[in-house]
Amino acid sequence: MSLDPEIRAVREPSEIIACHAVMSQLRPHRNHQDAFLQQVLRQFQQGYLLSAAWTGTKIVGAVGYRVQENLLHGRFVYVDDLVVDENSRGGRLGAKLLSVARDHALQSGCKHFVLDTGLHKALAQRFYFREGLLAHAMGFVECLDEATEGR
Repeated sequence: MSLDPEIRAVREPSEIIACHAVMSQLRPHRNHQDAFLQQVLRQFQQGYLLSAAWTGTKIVGAVGYRVQENLLHGRFVYVDDLVVDENSRGGRLGAKLLSVARDHALQSGCKHFVLDTGLHKALAQRFYFREGLLAHAMGFVECLDEATEGR
């Protein structure tokens, strides 16, 4: 990357839409801009925060996170989304975006910082280990839409 990206909070609908291109690299099933915008706006109402890394007018990375609380971790920040544009990787931008969410956890009095990644994402796992996160659990998911009926 030739310019050092500026990381700032995303709040406005136009900024959310600007995040779509990079976020769809992580979430390809969110391929419609308007549906993506509406989803993020709903998540904002649930405490979701979104920060993006801008190089000029282009977003080259994003992190989505929220404060949560449960019996396992107490109060913690959960990272929903972390993505760096495939053409901007390798310059520590992912670490900088992760630090935004981690700093929010510390400022919010959280004792834990939590995220999940797919078992098939070996490069992501290597990155998270390098950033000081340790594997703590294995997640399980059941899809509840009609496509799974009769399995």
